[in-house]
Amino acid sequence: MKFQSVEEAWIFWEAYASRTGFEVRKRYTNKRKFDGKARSCRYVCAKEGHRKEDKRDHLTKCPRAETRCGCEVRMSLALDQELGYYKVTDLVLEHNHILHTPETFHLMVSQRKISKLQAFEIEAAHNSGISPKDAHELASIQVGGSFNLSYTCRDQRNYLRTKRQSEMAHGEAGSMLKYFEDKTKENPSFQYVLQKDCDGQIANIFWADAKMVIDYAHFGDVITFDTTFGTNKESRPFGVFVGFNHFREMVIFGASLMYDETFASFHWLFDTFLKAHNGKQPKTVFTDQDSAMGKAVEQVFTEAWHGLCTFHISQNALKHLHEKEILKDFSACMFEYADQTTFEDAFNTIRSKVEKQTWLDSIYKLKEKWAACFMKDIFTLGMRSTQLSESLNSDLKEYLKSNLDIIRFLKQFERVVQGKRNKELDSTFDSRKKFPRIKMRTSMLLEASKLYTPIIFEVFQDEYERSMRACSRLLDEPNKYRVTIENLDQKPTFEECEVIGNPLEQSVICTCSQFSRIGILCGHALKVLDSMNIKTLPTQYILKRWTREARHGTIQDNHGRNITENPMLDSMLRSRLLSHKFHSLTDQVAGSLDCCLLIDSTLDILIKQVEEKMHACRITLEDPCAGHITNTNVEVSNDLMGIRLKKKEVRTSTSRRKRTWLDKKRMPRKKNESNMLTALVSKNDSLTAQITSDSCSRYNNTSVEEYGVISSFTQLVTVILLYLNVQFDVSELF
Repeated sequence: MKFQSVEEAWIFWEAYASRTGFEVRKRYTNKRKFDGKARSCRYVCAKEGHRKEDKRDHLTKCPRAETRCGCEVRMSLALDQELGYYKVTDLVLEHNHILHTPETFHLMVSQRKISKLQAFEIEAAHNSGISPKDAHELASIQVGGSFNLSYTCRDQRNYLRTKRQSEMAHGEAGSMLKYFEDKTKENPSFQYVLQKDCDGQIANIFWADAKMVIDYAHFGDVITFDTTFGTNKESRPFGVFVGFNHFREMVIFGASLMYDETFASFHWLFDTFLKAHNGKQPKTVFTDQDSAMGKAVEQVFTEAWHGLCTFHISQNALKHLHEKEILKDFSACMFEYADQTTFEDAFNTIRSKVEKQTWLDSIYKLKEKWAACFMKDIFTLGMRSTQLSESLNSDLKEYLKSNLDIIRFLKQFERVVQGKRNKELDSTFDSRKKFPRIKMRTSMLLEASKLYTPIIFEVFQDEYERSMRACSRLLDEPNKYRVTIENLDQKPTFEECEVIGNPLEQSVICTCSQFSRIGILCGHALKVLDSMNIKTLPTQYILKRWTREARHGTIQDNHGRNITENPMLDSMLRSRLLSHKFHSLTDQVAGSLDCCLLIDSTLDILIKQVEEKMHACRITLEDPCAGHITNTNVEVSNDLMGIRLKKKEVRTSTSRRKRTWLDKKRMPRKKNESNMLTALVSKNDSLTAQITSDSCSRYNNTSVEEYGVISSFTQLVTVILLYLNVQFDVSELF
């Protein structure tokens, strides 16, 4: 028997052992010094030899069971120097122990291996929140039972633990930088920036993947920014930039881990955010009332209007304005009044009702950032708060826990982002599958149904319906109309606006300024367009960000390169196609031994041909999982190894379980409580002899029946208090 290499011989020995029922290991390998090629080797049964004795064995309380019994089964190989192959020089096949049964072959250590594809599936299940036990059961079902699976649940747990350890092998900061570098290698458009302090420690971190850069280019006109806590082990503020896509769904533009919430940190973060997105300024930015954040917004986002979150303002109003009527009036100042004069009068009325006006004065100075009457012409997409960020924070806290290390944190955040993107894919699919219901078959509505996404078309169609209920009257000024719309509420009201129309330019300007705020024409403007006999929607009023084609067009990164959202998409599609073919083929031939042998032999030939082809073309074989499994063997430079995260002083949360009332009942009494009861008993010790059934029934006949024979200290004290006619709950003493 001869082999071309020691690896080929080892594969043969493993295959023989798997069919026979014994475990194997390598006994030794002798190599030549000048080229390192194996000169001879020996493969043995795993039960070969005996465990080495240890002088500490007598101290072991629970010694491990013996696994070796001196089995002589072996296969020795030697290299034929002239012919260049390995020949068997020694072969013993008779065991001195019982062999494993075929039902347990899959449990032998030498047969348990996790392939790259299985490793990818294990990691994918783990990242999706599936427990190792459930993931192992699912994998077992997919292959027809655990005996067909090449690893156990324990192997799976060990793999995940080893994976985590290898990911954090370079320390928290080094592992994080390696994670970002791997992402950059997958897609050069991935952006990440670190800010270091004077000691060279990482203070603030910002990152945005290629999809975030593309999303901001299309939908970065209105953004919100907020920070949340308790999502990572370092207890760093976690900030996310979010906005609306063309389905009015959340889209994420970038993320950050900050050391603190100072002006310097916010200024660096916002400036870095702009650089990552080619310097494109947003039109509107919503934040909370943090003064440091607001100052940084004004200095960095110079072309943007800064709005304050009305939700946070309402919460602060509850703290400072306690009366219900005053709160109602303040809410009207925020949302209802369209005229600034009316707002001023209403706010002065609130002042007259409030004694301490410090908070009112401070919020009044910022009225342009939260009052509706000052925001009529501000492009907000209908947004008035950072509720998008609050909604995202709620989702984040389901996935991000305070005990996560930095790598697990980044991967879990990646999972949250992917969930939001999947939601957009669902909406895109539904928009192509389903057609919106058109209430009136007019040319304008038919055109709008094809242009706008379904949810935006519904808004436009509602405005069109309102225009049909409207009455318009031409005023004395040329091309100026007064439009009145009846609102069909419980109490019908009439809404009047003035609209200036230009039939030559097909333009309309309404005093309600809805198009300036949201990007969708109002019912007043649509009525005037109809009055001017304009039956189609003018192109200047079709905002691309609301259309089905909002994502069309190429986007370049800050290096001038066209951004590809997923460079691995083609290889993933090829992998999916081939995997589907192989799975279908194996399902068809699984019942035929001849067909299985044919496929097995054909695959061996095919594998050799593919290896030769790739070697000839100098193409590196990429695993189907490449781009998803991080190569943990990549060396990190010394600079990355030496860098550190700037540590924050964090109040550690206790892991002790909260005590229930029963636990408290069982707790030993404090010294002062015990002394009090002792004094009480000693003071009334002479009275205990006088307590009889007659005396107790004098106060409460049920007392004697309830306590009967006094068998506990609590009953004794209770009866004493009854006798003294003291109204006291004894349980409060305990």
